[in-house]
Amino acid sequence: MTPVEQQRSLKSSNPILAWPQFERRGGQKTVARDPRAGIAVVQGRSATGQDLDQAHENDTGPLPLTVGDLMTMADVLPRWLAGLGVTALAVTLSWILLPHLPVGMAAAYAIAGGAGLSAAVLVVVQCRRKRPSPTLALTFAALQGICLGVLSATAFSRLAPGLLVQTVLGTMATSAGVLLAYRLRWMRVHRRRYGFVAAVVCALCFLALADTALFPLMGAEGLGVRSPGLGILMGLVGVALAVSFLPLHLRKVEGAVTHGAPRDQRWPAAFGLTLSLTWLYVEMVRLLTLYPAEDFY
Repeated sequence: MTPVEQQRSLKSSNPILAWPQFERRGGQKTVARDPRAGIAVVQGRSATGQDLDQAHENDTGPLPLTVGDLMTMADVLPRWLAGLGVTALAVTLSWILLPHLPVGMAAAYAIAGGAGLSAAVLVVVQCRRKRPSPTLALTFAALQGICLGVLSATAFSRLAPGLLVQTVLGTMATSAGVLLAYRLRWMRVHRRRYGFVAAVVCALCFLALADTALFPLMGAEGLGVRSPGLGILMGLVGVALAVSFLPLHLRKVEGAVTHGAPRDQRWPAAFGLTLSLTWLYVEMVRLLTLYPAEDFY
C-alpha cells in the first residue's frame, strides 16, 4: 500500500500565530502538558485537579491518560475584545492628552516610535516565553494604543480634524465585513492564495527597505513610493493585504482549536488577532496621509 503523504498545514507570518503550539503534529490533537489542568483516566474512572496525583499513586498500572483543557473560540474572542478595548482606551487618551503636552512634532514621532519599539520587544518576549502571559498581552495592547494614538494625532494634525473617527470607523467596518464574509463562507482561504499574499508582502518589504536605504542618496523622491501616484497605489495594496491576512489568521486560530491546542494559548491567539487588526489600521492611516491636506476640507 502506498503511504499517504502528510498534508502541509497553513503557515502564518504573524509572529504570535506562527508558534509551534498552533501547528498540527502528526495528525494528533495537542494536549495541555500541565497535569493540573487535565483529566486522568485510570481503570475506567476519571479524576481532575488534585485527585489526579492521588489517582496515580493508588494505581499500580501504567501512567494515567491526561486529556488537556482545550482552547475554544469562546475563550479567544472575549480576550481579543479585551485587547482591542485596552488599545482603544490608550488611543483615546493619547489623542486627548497629546495637544496639551509641550511637545513638538519630532518629539511626538519619537514617543510613537518608542512605544512601537517597546511593543515589538514584547512580541519577541511573548514568542520566547514557554507559558503565555495575559499581562504581556494587555501591556502590548496599551503600548500599541499609545503608539497609534500619538501617531494618529500627529499625522492628522495637518488634515481634517474628524479624519481619525472616519479612519477608526472604516477599520471597524472593514474588519466586520471580513469577519461576516468569513463566517458565511464567502471567503475561501487556500494555500495558493496564502503563497501569493506572502510573496506580495515580501516584495513590499524589500521595496520599503530599498526606498529607505536610497532616500538619503536620491533626495525627497527616493524610489517614488512617497509620491501621490505610486504612493497611493502602494497604500491601497497594503490595505488589501492587511484585509487578506485577517481571514488567514482567523483560519489559523480555528485550526488550532480544531487540532486541540491547549487552553493556555487563548491569550496568544487573541494577541495575534489584535496585531492583525492593528496592521489594517496602520495601513489605512498611511494611505490617508498620502493625500494632500486640502482634499479633506
